[in-house]
Amino acid sequence: MFERLRSWMRTKTNEAFRVILEYTLQQAQWSRTDYETMSREGFQSNVYVYACIKQIAMACAGIPWILYNSDNMKKGEEIDKHPLLDLLQRPNPMQGHSRFMENVVAYLLLDGNSFISAVGPDNGPPIELWTLRPDRVGILPGDSIDPILGYVYSITHNETGTLTYRYQYDEILHLPLFNPLDDWRGMSPLQAAAKAVDQNNMSREWNVSLLQNGARPWGALSTEAKLDEPTRKRLEKKLEEKYSGYASGGRPMVLEGGLKWEEMGLSPVDMAWLEGTQLSAREIAIAFNVPPELIGDSSNKTYSNYKEARLALYIENVLPLMSWIRDEFNRWLVPRFGKNLYLDYDKDEIEALQEEREKVWARIKDAHFLTQNEKRLALGYETRPDCDVILVPYSMIPIDKAGTVQMPSSVPIPRGNEDDKGKGGE
Repeated sequence: MFERLRSWMRTKTNEAFRVILEYTLQQAQWSRTDYETMSREGFQSNVYVYACIKQIAMACAGIPWILYNSDNMKKGEEIDKHPLLDLLQRPNPMQGHSRFMENVVAYLLLDGNSFISAVGPDNGPPIELWTLRPDRVGILPGDSIDPILGYVYSITHNETGTLTYRYQYDEILHLPLFNPLDDWRGMSPLQAAAKAVDQNNMSREWNVSLLQNGARPWGALSTEAKLDEPTRKRLEKKLEEKYSGYASGGRPMVLEGGLKWEEMGLSPVDMAWLEGTQLSAREIAIAFNVPPELIGDSSNKTYSNYKEARLALYIENVLPLMSWIRDEFNRWLVPRFGKNLYLDYDKDEIEALQEEREKVWARIKDAHFLTQNEKRLALGYETRPDCDVILVPYSMIPIDKAGTVQMPSSVPIPRGNEDDKGKGGE
């Protein structure tokens, strides 16, 4: 009966994925981008890429986790001590919580994919979590019911050859960013910013080379004598080989035979190399959704101060990313430790959100049309049996008792008829 059910599901569900599996011929799916080149030219060689990734990764790494008793994915009572919290605090013998989360997010931004491996007994919760280098992980397609069969981790060494290890599907948590042209792997923001990164790197190298060679601008060789074709080609070849390209910017020439150097074209000042470098830096910041002020660009201020830029980083970037990681942890990791558990990250520990949080508390406090329980729910607290009331301003008494309770003598009483004196007013 079970096989018949699986056969029926195979014909009724996931037909689109069946076509994808036939197209890929069930071969392991590896990264289609040059991860090493992107990491070397982007993260290791470009200060703006490095700054963007570090800003996001360190912001996520500094947010602690909270565990709750859960009923249908709703927060209940907070749990102070639990093996899951211990695991997240020290995922493995070589990393603590901050370094582990920094690696998870940094790999995600560099490659568009982050892989987390769970290590532990077969019939128990994991005791260690490890991040895997994404370019070494291949995805093994399965069938239309279980699209992913597993993962393979491969390391190539010059002496020992290629070493591989195969993981089962539930041993790996795969976090992929959206990729419109790949059914298996995510796309990195660095891939979208690749041209801006190349432009930024090349302009900097050109400027450095120009300064090292006397900052001479481009120009042309001229002579009053008529050059024969072999001589002209020899000069053109020499110019192309020795003086072309950004690496040869400003290199001095040795001239002979009446040749003269004449400057022509735009000078480096006219070409505004500095503005071009800043423009490419802003494009990189846009790709990573990081305010340019946070990576040192203050020439085109979008925010009035650094505090607002920091707040924008958390609201528009870090918090959505942490919510996605939280949901994936609740799907993949939390059920291994038992039922009725819900993992969340602690927004109250984010210093950049303190001022915004105070504004929210003030608005809810002044919403006198809400019951105390509705206010508690809005602030993330549980309801109480004695808080299902509406309190009005001043004396903060239940609204159904307003006008019947005598106000304190220290509160001024509105003037009325002589008969109203001493009765507490209305």
